[in-house]
Amino acid sequence: MLHRVEGSFNMFAYSDEIKEMIRTDTIEPQNENKTVEEEKTDSEVADGATDEETKELKEREYSHPVYKQIAFLNGKINSYSKAELIKNLKMLKLDTDGSRSVLAKRLKTFYKKTMLNVSGIQEQNGSSKIRILFDFYVIIDYEATCELLRNSDFKQEIIEFPAVLLNCQKGEVQDEFRSYCRPVLNPLLTEFCTELTGITQNDVDTAPLFTEVLTSFEEWLQKKKLGTKYSFAIVTDGPWDMGHFLKSQCALSNIEFPTYCKYWINIRKTFSNFYNTGKLPLSTMIQLIGREFQGRAHSGLDDARNIAFIVQRLLKDGARIIFNEKLVEGNARRRDDGNPFFSAPVHNTEFKAIQGKFRPNFPQRKSSKI
Repeated sequence: MLHRVEGSFNMFAYSDEIKEMIRTDTIEPQNENKTVEEEKTDSEVADGATDEETKELKEREYSHPVYKQIAFLNGKINSYSKAELIKNLKMLKLDTDGSRSVLAKRLKTFYKKTMLNVSGIQEQNGSSKIRILFDFYVIIDYEATCELLRNSDFKQEIIEFPAVLLNCQKGEVQDEFRSYCRPVLNPLLTEFCTELTGITQNDVDTAPLFTEVLTSFEEWLQKKKLGTKYSFAIVTDGPWDMGHFLKSQCALSNIEFPTYCKYWINIRKTFSNFYNTGKLPLSTMIQLIGREFQGRAHSGLDDARNIAFIVQRLLKDGARIIFNEKLVEGNARRRDDGNPFFSAPVHNTEFKAIQGKFRPNFPQRKSSKI
């Protein structure tokens, strides 16, 4: 049972018991004389709430005391060992796969969603319906020509174009697209490139040019009615696929950068923000959600499939997966070390402004030698 005992909660509870808690006096009636700012202050100092959780609560309307209780529960969960988290998740019949940080977030999300729902304010502030804002995710992970020793004069070309189509509502992979691309500037692959990616010289020699592959990819999107009947978003692991590889390839091929690729979801950022981890490589993210990497690392399609596993886990755990990066127009901004930024952040205000208006564009492309 979930009881209030001297300001703390026993976490071994099912949703029906949370409902019982809210039907009783566990959550006190709101003090109408209390200001919104005072409510914010109370939530900010709740035991153990992380900066990210406090920020999320600060962005909400604090007219209901349930938010203070949620912050308090977050603090209790933060103090749990992995074994305690697993025990609680089992009692709630929730998945127990993943690292401690992943398990803690899963438990927090369950309690927050349930408490908001039974408090009657779920539809206003925390409805799970608004978390899924696209019909499909198109997960892309390019592979490109490369050398063992970095050379500033070496121009990379995309040699593998994979995509995995994930149905957001069902959380299921529905289709895949894959084609190799024939490089032009450096048609012979280096030994390092073949060893890294598994892509052979014959794979690229018999492949179409990038422009042909991009046309085939867009026909695949249109066949799936993406951008017309269904909304979709590109998902990548980092900013490089869109901000560097695709941008450079389009310039090299003398074609327009696809409009539907100007905004994308960097899953590293989403994962880091949701589970309160640092930015992690794909292999580590897979480990943290309790899976083993499937296939060959640096195979574009295998990487995209593993990214899809991460997206599925985030969706199941209640993450809001939206655009968080966009193309840097014009000359790329430079870091302190002189290297370029390949993307710019997309903040919530900008996402809200483009939501419902962002549509892909499939321009007629002129023939090109590259």
